[in-house]
Amino acid sequence: MKENASIVYFLTRSLFLGFGISLLISSSSKDAYFGALLGLLLGIIITHFYAYIIKNKPKTSLISLYKKDKIVGFITRILMFLISYLILLYTLIIYIVFVISFLLISSPEYYVIIPYIILACYLAFKGLNNINKVASILLPLSLVFTVLGFLGLLNTFNITNFFPILTNTFKDFIFSACAFAGISAFPNILSLHLSNNIKNYHKYYILSGVIIILTIIWINGVFGDSLMRIFRFPEYMMLKQIKLFKFIEKVENIFSTVWIFDLFITSSMAIYSLKESLPQKKEKLVTGIILFITCIIVDSIFSYNYVNELKMYYILPFVGFISSIIIIFPFIFLIKKKLKVK
Repeated sequence: MKENASIVYFLTRSLFLGFGISLLISSSSKDAYFGALLGLLLGIIITHFYAYIIKNKPKTSLISLYKKDKIVGFITRILMFLISYLILLYTLIIYIVFVISFLLISSPEYYVIIPYIILACYLAFKGLNNINKVASILLPLSLVFTVLGFLGLLNTFNITNFFPILTNTFKDFIFSACAFAGISAFPNILSLHLSNNIKNYHKYYILSGVIIILTIIWINGVFGDSLMRIFRFPEYMMLKQIKLFKFIEKVENIFSTVWIFDLFITSSMAIYSLKESLPQKKEKLVTGIILFITCIIVDSIFSYNYVNELKMYYILPFVGFISSIIIIFPFIFLIKKKLKVK
């Protein structure tokens, strides 16, 4: 029986909180949704190759695929390790900045990040099937909260905020499209670990991408061109405007948990990928040591350090897009070699 690729929904959204959406708005302002739409089409092409790799890889894991060619397999394994670590680093930076800025303002950083890492690590070590089960459980809840959030903001939505349209340059739209494609496809490199017995891969990517585009549209409709540029986390600040049934207010912390779901599933997948990229002797111990060092790095280099955070912020579109493309080639080579052997 085939399993739904629900993990793809969370992976696609994970790096947009505070980073991806803000980057798109800063480059194309109120026309960001147009660049994002082009980026979704480009992202579909990139993730089509991921789906092809998943379909044609061995049923067990990527490890057996690496063995098809000693040199290319080793290079691919190193690339997967580095990419997995980068994705984990980004999710941890976004998580800790978001949580200590809005949810747990007075809490020490270690109290925020250690429980998160422990839970993500526990789920990752439980295996891919368990990550997929948790993702399948969280998906309906995420969709319900998202729909309620959009509906709760209808009374503050102003259509005039979109005019005049298409005022940005062609260069801005191309950058926005490549940024969206890179930021959405980059975490989906982790989906290459999924079983080739999955279904609805593209549907979940498109669903997630459409929700991100709708989020950008809603931010524009609620804040307008000037205000949407100011906020560091416009998607969260927008939720502060929600008023359900004209008397239920301050629900932004509840609705914003959908972004925590995205980060958590992606962190778990990144940790799982790190473990699978290491030699299969004491890989859990080595992964644990890497996570411990990473916590120190995030706390000492990025926590409350706006300059270092901005550096990671601005290189994300380039890192995401380049990594998303590069990883395809060695995997296609290994797949072709596997098919020739058959």
